[in-house]
Amino acid sequence: MKLTRMAALFVIVMMLALPAFASSDWVRDFLRRYDASPGAGVNHASTPAPRLGQFLRTGEVPITMNDVIEMMIDNNLDIRANRLAPRSSYLQAVVFYRALLPSFRLTSNIARDVALSTTQLNGATSRIQDSAFFDANFSQLLPTGTSLNVDLTMNRLLTNSNNSIFNPSYTGKVTYTVGQHLLQNRGRVINLRQVLEGQNTEKISEATFELQLTNLIVQAQKSYWDLVFAGRDLDLKKQSLDLAQQTFDENKTRVEVGTLAPIDLIQTESEIANWNDLLVVSQYNVASAEDQIKKLTSSDKDPSMFMVKLRAQEVPTPPEAAEIPGLEEAVRIALENRPEMRQVTLDLKNKDLDVTYTKNQRSPLFDITASYDQNGTGGTQRRGFLLGTPPLNPPIAGGVLQSFGQLFSYGYTGLSAGFSLVIPLNNKAANADYARALNEQQLSQRKIDTTAQQIALDVRNALMQVEMNRSRITTAKKALELAQRKMEAEKEKFDLGTSTIRFVLDEQNNVAQAASNELQTVVNFTKSLVDLDHAMGMTLKKNHIEFEKTLNSGSATK
Repeated sequence: MKLTRMAALFVIVMMLALPAFASSDWVRDFLRRYDASPGAGVNHASTPAPRLGQFLRTGEVPITMNDVIEMMIDNNLDIRANRLAPRSSYLQAVVFYRALLPSFRLTSNIARDVALSTTQLNGATSRIQDSAFFDANFSQLLPTGTSLNVDLTMNRLLTNSNNSIFNPSYTGKVTYTVGQHLLQNRGRVINLRQVLEGQNTEKISEATFELQLTNLIVQAQKSYWDLVFAGRDLDLKKQSLDLAQQTFDENKTRVEVGTLAPIDLIQTESEIANWNDLLVVSQYNVASAEDQIKKLTSSDKDPSMFMVKLRAQEVPTPPEAAEIPGLEEAVRIALENRPEMRQVTLDLKNKDLDVTYTKNQRSPLFDITASYDQNGTGGTQRRGFLLGTPPLNPPIAGGVLQSFGQLFSYGYTGLSAGFSLVIPLNNKAANADYARALNEQQLSQRKIDTTAQQIALDVRNALMQVEMNRSRITTAKKALELAQRKMEAEKEKFDLGTSTIRFVLDEQNNVAQAASNELQTVVNFTKSLVDLDHAMGMTLKKNHIEFEKTLNSGSATK
């Protein structure tokens, strides 16, 4: 018996001492759990995000695709806002642990009661009682549906009754109670359903953020290639204007020597005016492409940032340098990597959890409980234990420690066991809820098939666009080559006097248009590769972006 008592005391002491060993300032760590400050647990950046103006000072700034993506991830306002949604989902999932968290409760009260006696058994003409009550309770609900409860109570009673054996008296009791759900609410999945659904919802929110991030990166890539096209097309327009000016100077000389009619010089001058107009449009297109990139890559509201000129440094991808997978392989990669597939799969998991839970709720409520009691009494003994015995003189001193000693001597104990069975006489509501869960589960399964079909279609369309644009590059190059040959032939005829300047100018325009078309096909091919990566779910990987790092800290590139 002494060994059992020592073991019990050792366990209690260790439970009280463990927090002190776990931390040098365990009180502060414990109280930090109840810190209600708005910023608790949120990962804030240690330094403010860099402004675009810190990088783009004045003049023309060279910029690469990697520069655009890095600045967009660090500064884009949509990314900053969308990054918060998964954090909210995570915190919501943690909230669902509330029912399973252990709790410790302390209760105490004191009272004084005076009443006129109605029986001699009160031991006084008017009964006076001073009482004090203390209760300490620990409770814990386990995921299996098991409830644990430890309750320690101590009562102190001081009275003027001559019949009291102990006065003041200390009565203590420790009760250990274990309960278990056997049918309804039994099992880890049932009791952790909200937590598991919350975790899946968090992952769905992360997939949503990945979709938003991917779409923005695709937009940034296409905007960059639009800037590439606009810049090179502007160079082509300048070359065409220079050629028109050169032709005008040559024709002016011919007019002066009398080998060319003055009317032909007017046609050349008109062509220069036309190219000047096209040059203005091209300059506007360059500025528009620059502004689109600045909008994506900056949170700066300073209008002076739009005065900065950007110069794209990268060239479009030639067809021979592109690695294009086959349709079957591309679809397989897309189904493995597209966030949409993860979203619908996680949604189905939540529906499966709902089906399991609602099915369990159709069962009767059948619980069993068992408890074990330890009792202890102590205090100053003033009478014997038999009614009518004379007071002890002197009284036997005692107190609360006597009660605790008896409490853990295990001499006064009790046991109890029981069950509770609740059988609903009409289970219509629970059956309807279960049928609803089954219906939503089937809808979720259909959504997986629909999403997979749409992804396969997206991949096929992207591959068709790649192949079409690759073929157009070949035809555009051929058209440019033929246009140049026709222009040279027309110039020879003009030099021999068998053609007019109007036909030469027409062929020069055709060459300029063919060169612009050839550039556009190469840029379109590069943009179709961007769409293919998007359709296959490879945008982040191809751009070396670590999603977890982007989600948590905002610095994503390796």
